[in-house]
Amino acid sequence: MSGGERQDRWSGLGPLRGAAGERWSRGVQGGVVLVMLCLAVYLPGLWSIPTIDRDEARFAQASRQMFESLALPEGERDTAAFERTESGHLLGGAHAGGLVVPMVQDRPRLKKPPLIYWVQGASAFVLSGGDPARDAIWMYRIPSVLGAIVACLATWRLGLLLVDARAAWLGGALLAVCPMVVWDAHQARADQLLLACTTLAMWALTQIWVRREREKSGWRAWAPAVGLWVALGAGVLTKGPITPMVVGLSALGVCALTGQWKWLLRTKPVVGAVVLGVMVTPWVMLVGDTVGWELLRAIAVDETVGRSGSAKEGHWGPPGYHVVLSAVLLWPGSMLTLVAFVRTWRLAVRLPDNEDGWVAGLRRLPSRWRARVVGRDAEVLLLAWVVPSWAVFELISTKLPHYTLPLYPALTIMSAAAVIDAARGAMDSDSFARLRLGLRVWGLIGIALCVVLPVGVSLLGGGWVSIASAAVGGGACAVLIWKSVGSFDHRYVLKAQAMGVLASVIFAWTFLQVVLPRARTLWVTERLIGAIEDAGLADAPIANVGYHEDSLIFATRARAQRIEAGQIPNWLRRNPGGVLIAPEGTGADLGSSRWDVLETVSGFNYAGGRTESLEILGRER
Repeated sequence: MSGGERQDRWSGLGPLRGAAGERWSRGVQGGVVLVMLCLAVYLPGLWSIPTIDRDEARFAQASRQMFESLALPEGERDTAAFERTESGHLLGGAHAGGLVVPMVQDRPRLKKPPLIYWVQGASAFVLSGGDPARDAIWMYRIPSVLGAIVACLATWRLGLLLVDARAAWLGGALLAVCPMVVWDAHQARADQLLLACTTLAMWALTQIWVRREREKSGWRAWAPAVGLWVALGAGVLTKGPITPMVVGLSALGVCALTGQWKWLLRTKPVVGAVVLGVMVTPWVMLVGDTVGWELLRAIAVDETVGRSGSAKEGHWGPPGYHVVLSAVLLWPGSMLTLVAFVRTWRLAVRLPDNEDGWVAGLRRLPSRWRARVVGRDAEVLLLAWVVPSWAVFELISTKLPHYTLPLYPALTIMSAAAVIDAARGAMDSDSFARLRLGLRVWGLIGIALCVVLPVGVSLLGGGWVSIASAAVGGGACAVLIWKSVGSFDHRYVLKAQAMGVLASVIFAWTFLQVVLPRARTLWVTERLIGAIEDAGLADAPIANVGYHEDSLIFATRARAQRIEAGQIPNWLRRNPGGVLIAPEGTGADLGSSRWDVLETVSGFNYAGGRTESLEILGRER
């Protein structure tokens, strides 16, 4: 089959006339089922998984202190003014920041803008009836669940502008069940809100791009542009420059591929500047006046330029880090992602053939680029969405798995479109044959995620219920994955992808609802708090040495003080009725009969990557 023929056959993104499920996939029923699928994987474990170190605990505690700054009686608020210590740190009362400066205990937390704290605080306010004493970690996780659902629905509706309705719905479903989204949706963090803002902004940009040649007036011309800038503003207030970077690079990528620039005027940039100014400037002015402009500038530079130039907190990775991880974090949607990306590239832009060798091809690349043939709007936009931003994430020094999450909707739409085309026989036989090895790798990844991981974690103190659940759920997933790999051909490719989705749902219920919450070895903080409560010391002052995890701060409502080993004697004298959490052996070193080892807790500190053996020192009441 020639390249030209292959190009023609790989063109099945248009509507399938009379295809079963096409009308359902674009209607209300499709949206309802997509929401139900989201809930099926986001709700398991939402209430039962303890607070996760370290980011979730920090976000939740900062949101709680904002909530308390409004809900607590005035006499119970700690509003001590900000002061700079001799070491240069800015400290203040737990509630000194109000709704402007997020605080964790007495320290400002300005690494992220405030929108996530406002949303989480509002969620806790509503669900606790306005009483901070009745809050719980799951209340701060609800915004992540809602953000993930909004992102999946926006992916579906965006896909309807670009691809077949069934591919659009499948793209939303693949995003909903991928491990990266599922895991983040169970945490009180900013990433799902960022994903929602970025996907909504890209939905608006897509409407402007695909409808750029239609003459419109009134609200129809303004609605996508205003929606774009509102989503951008919300993205800035969620995680700074990420949403503007992804959307801006996508727009510039479209222009570079097509040579069309005038359509950018339809984004109403002047209106956008006003919208962004109204949304962002008030908070920037307030926080600058509160903590000082120099500190705010230093934090902004450190979180942008600093993370690009050097690996923060040891989170380094080589170029290609995100490409390799995507096969795991996008599963089961990664089944055809590589083929789908190559397919999208071919359909987006085609260079004239080169028959003079690769050296001559590189030399002639500028002239070949000028003679390029631009493909359809759908592939152009999807390619521009992924490639420039992905390159940025691969090149910066600091790398974390969730950095590329705002690009996942484009990847799932690409992958879903390839699945639909392959299912109806539009994939050429050469490409299909090359999928065999990749499919086996996909199956092994699925086995590792859905079978090996639950079984392994069930052995970490979960008991027979956890082990039995992991065995049953893992066995069901293994059968589904085996059938997916074994029945993979033109007729069953869509069924194979559906079985992968079903395996993800079973995995969520097995691992997140049963296995993970029961893995006592992992939840050191929960066991420490349980031992303190059993000793009747729940209200006693608490200090911890060595075990400086933020989940302990959240669990004690910010009462736990972090101290060094040399400060232990002074702290014990000042707090004769207190509780000290310290490494094993500290009680013997103190040489004091007044302080007893109430219990020793051992476990694995997953945030620190080490085992812990901690003593709880106090006097039983």
